Amino acid sequence: LVKETAAWACLAALATQAKELSTAEIAYAAINAVDKVQQIQYIKSIPTVEGRNAEMALLCNQVQEAESLLLQAGLTYRAIDINCTLCRWDRALSLAIKHKTHVDTVLGLRQRYLTALNQPETNVQFLQYASTVEVDWEAIQSKIEAEWEAERSRPGAKPYS
Repeated sequence: LVKETAAWACLAALATQAKELSTAEIAYAAINAVDKVQQIQYIKSIPTVEGRNAEMALLCNQVQEAESLLLQAGLTYRAIDINCTLCRWDRALSLAIKHKTHVDTVLGLRQRYLTALNQPETNVQFLQYASTVEVDWEAIQSKIEAEWEAERSRPGAKPYS
């Protein structure tokens, strides 16, 4: 039974659904799902329960649920960041504008993305904001680090155990 891939896959799915990260990690490793193991290891490093729950929702392909969890918890930057990571650029910019934070971050990340693809910016809203918002990577990195530090400093923040 230990070598039964189907059994390990079922255990991985059930453990993921139950948010039993250590069990899910072992089960995914048993079926050589390296990407899932790495994702779970990342999730275990997140200091807040809300952040971990949001990443678990992403692991289960529940993007809207993940974003809602983050916004309800006041983790606006993390919500913007997941939208950037998923190339949901319009949503990321919309959140940044609505919450009046990290507009420069979204613009800068999209510029990097398009540059890597050797593509010009064609989105009118991004062009409009790019003409008025400066992308200063030093300032962006400082703001991002401040966001991560604020999350680590939240009451009850601790790594998964």
